[in-house]
Amino acid sequence: MAAEDNSNTSVDNINHLNTRKNFVCGVVEGFYGRPWTPEQRKDLFVKQQKWGMNCYLYAPKDDYKHRANWRELYTVEEAEHLTALITEARQHGIAFYYAISPGLDITYSSQKELAALKRKLEQVAQMGCNAFAILFDDIDPEMSGADKEVFQSFAHAQVSVTNEVFAHLSQPRFMFCPTQYCSTRAVPNVQTSEYLNTIGQKLAPEIDIMWTGPKVISKVLTLEHIREVTEVMRRPPVIWDNLHANDYDQARLFLGPYCGRSPDLIPLLRGVVTNPNCEYGPNFIAIHTLAQWSRSSSLTSCDNNDAVSADIRLETEGEDASDECPTGLSPNAYHPRRALRMALQDWLLEFQRSVSAFGTIQQPQIPTPVPILPSVNTCMSLTSTTLAAPGLPQPNINVLADAVQDTTFTPTMNPVMNSLVSENKVVVETSPEEADSASTVSQDASTTSGVEPMDCNPSPATSPPHTDDTIMMENGEVSKADSSPEDSPAAPLDQEDGPSSTTSSSSSPPSKAPLSLPLDEDKEELTLEDLQVLAELFYLPYEHGRYGITIMNEFNWLKINSHLVIDQRRCPDPETKPEVEEWFERAAKFSDLAKQVKRMANRLNRVKNRSLLYDVYPYVWDMCGVVGLLNSYVDWLGFSKGWREVFMSGDQEPWIFRGGLTAELQRLIPVDASNDLFVYKAPDVPARHCYVIRPYLPADRPKLFTLILHTADDRRDGSALYAAHPNLPGDLEVGSYLDALDDENVRDVNVMVVEDEWGDLVAYGSIACDGVEQSVRDETYRKKIRECYPKVTREEGIMLTPCEEMLVQLSMEPQSPPKVLVASHPSRITISSLPSVTDESVSKRLLTCLLASIRARGVFGGHCCVNVGEKCNLEQYSRHGFLEITTQSTTLYLGRSF
Repeated sequence: MAAEDNSNTSVDNINHLNTRKNFVCGVVEGFYGRPWTPEQRKDLFVKQQKWGMNCYLYAPKDDYKHRANWRELYTVEEAEHLTALITEARQHGIAFYYAISPGLDITYSSQKELAALKRKLEQVAQMGCNAFAILFDDIDPEMSGADKEVFQSFAHAQVSVTNEVFAHLSQPRFMFCPTQYCSTRAVPNVQTSEYLNTIGQKLAPEIDIMWTGPKVISKVLTLEHIREVTEVMRRPPVIWDNLHANDYDQARLFLGPYCGRSPDLIPLLRGVVTNPNCEYGPNFIAIHTLAQWSRSSSLTSCDNNDAVSADIRLETEGEDASDECPTGLSPNAYHPRRALRMALQDWLLEFQRSVSAFGTIQQPQIPTPVPILPSVNTCMSLTSTTLAAPGLPQPNINVLADAVQDTTFTPTMNPVMNSLVSENKVVVETSPEEADSASTVSQDASTTSGVEPMDCNPSPATSPPHTDDTIMMENGEVSKADSSPEDSPAAPLDQEDGPSSTTSSSSSPPSKAPLSLPLDEDKEELTLEDLQVLAELFYLPYEHGRYGITIMNEFNWLKINSHLVIDQRRCPDPETKPEVEEWFERAAKFSDLAKQVKRMANRLNRVKNRSLLYDVYPYVWDMCGVVGLLNSYVDWLGFSKGWREVFMSGDQEPWIFRGGLTAELQRLIPVDASNDLFVYKAPDVPARHCYVIRPYLPADRPKLFTLILHTADDRRDGSALYAAHPNLPGDLEVGSYLDALDDENVRDVNVMVVEDEWGDLVAYGSIACDGVEQSVRDETYRKKIRECYPKVTREEGIMLTPCEEMLVQLSMEPQSPPKVLVASHPSRITISSLPSVTDESVSKRLLTCLLASIRARGVFGGHCCVNVGEKCNLEQYSRHGFLEITTQSTTLYLGRSF
């Protein structure tokens, strides 16, 4: 019996190998947005050959001669580059499929149109291409009047054109993408769809049909689903897999492994091609793990559906899940966790390659698709995410919503792009008006020009090429003298720990680690563990990585249980309760998580492969800022005096700031109407300035007063102006707030500071729930300090110095805000930063922390005041959403809701 089993297994293996020989496995460049460059495609061919893949489809949606202007023939220069690509693919054993998408405006019954299509594909065939694809995805399913007179249905029209072109080209390898390319688009369903059944019956049987699965972006592909599709199409499908595609939400990046598809599917498929992230460099994991999947054995000892389910469970179990694969797994079997680890090991070597990058970082773009009725484009579906009920101790981390299937878009012209004009750039043709403000970027991997749709702050018209001298670094450390904020580009907000030292008692949290990482540790090169953190922060469309889940779980627990700290502060018993100690221990753990993210970002910033760094940098920068913001908020929870409402509410509506884990983490901050505060772009060039947002400590008073002194005048440094009384600006600006912080009976005041990596304060913010009450505190504080300063009176005809003007102000009673203002914007807000802090996200995240704290008191609006003529202050508040409300005397009042 055993011998017979071995014989059967041997036969199965032979059949399995025969299936693999004809199995198509590769990459389709089929996304919306900026195409890859020829150099990137050539690099892809090298990797595909190394990993045993055999197919590449050229189908960039926004390369205009592929889709929008499909009738146009290629120029001599374009033909040379396309020929070089086809030749390069052949040399590496890769089948180069040239795909064309004529469906936007083709008249199927027109012989002239059919001749144009044949002529275009003939030109490509003359370049050496012997594999083609016609794509009819994301188009209006309605035929023109002329076509309706000739063809029985939309499917008959497409089949007629495709079969004729296929025959005209002497029946090469050929693929066809239907308009109904997934179950959700099949009308009314896959089995009874007249369109799909017609395609299956009438399309030449040698032509492969592409299919995305149950959805545009399918979480799982099952054997039953593939069998159903095969029956309708009369052939096994080629899976166009959008699992790693990010063009529908480019605030997201997907670095998780290929999963949700059992290798047992391979004998039932004609092939799989992945349509991955728009950014070329980060696709290493998606392609590498797909290659592993395609080579793995499907003859596993466990049932297919159980194996798929186990994989999904493993990816969503969180921090307690073992990092190891299940025991007894065959070396040839596929497991996503093991495949990810192997891909990361190879990717680490990629980061160590010396590859230059020039110009500025390309911000993630939001491409604008052609509107489709009644459904959306292949990869342009919106996504939304939700959390579990705030009262639960654990958030629901596996409810990432399906892509919205029935959404329409406002028509907007995409940039005209051409990726075949040179070896290392993509040309974006702009209008004369755009050309004046467009920035040109040149990288060895990709170069683009044009206005970025996501730019919140327009980039300068020209940017110098980036070299190692742009950011002066000595042994991995930023040189403060040569890399001052005034001279360097905007820096990422690497917010890290909270206060560096506090006393452990019933009213104060235990000591926390120093702000800076240990010097030797911070100098270390990028490690495999760092890449593991990176991948798990940017995982998959329907699943967060375990590191991201841990961050969510820990923050959620700290927020929900912060009342333990509040109750301890109110308790006269000086002994710290065990549950309070646990809270601070977990707060320290959360700080370590944030520190690990920062450490990964710092090490990533020093890698030799600058081109790859530029691809991932905007996402890492954004994630570091959000995690740091949460850590700053945790610090505030440990120091706050008892604004319990914020921890017990959580009734805010789920909204979308950005996509993926970044949006999930942002949603944990209780500020539900300030999404504009999360809109900012990453720096143009990587920098390592480290800013820490944290609560104010009594030891910060001298530094805070120095900061205010430097920002006391709208036009210049106030150090010389107030040399006689350097503490005067600080006393008038924040003195009453600091006094209120020392008063245990005052619970509606908060002051936070921003510290740089050298321990200097560069920005601060203060907020009081009741602006009228704060005016009363201002008056009390002024009476208290007047005897410390000389009395100055204004005399007619004598011009006072700025210091004397401030002394006159000290002698006067503070001006209460107008009633019309406090009725709708009751809280008073002040934010200020050094002019050298050019990164707008610093003050935005500081303001977010302040607004989150004020929401705890049920306040939903605040105001600030600036002196008339203070242009810089007015512009700063205006950028943060404050609008002019009223003017009183020489004071201009601004307000915003939140």
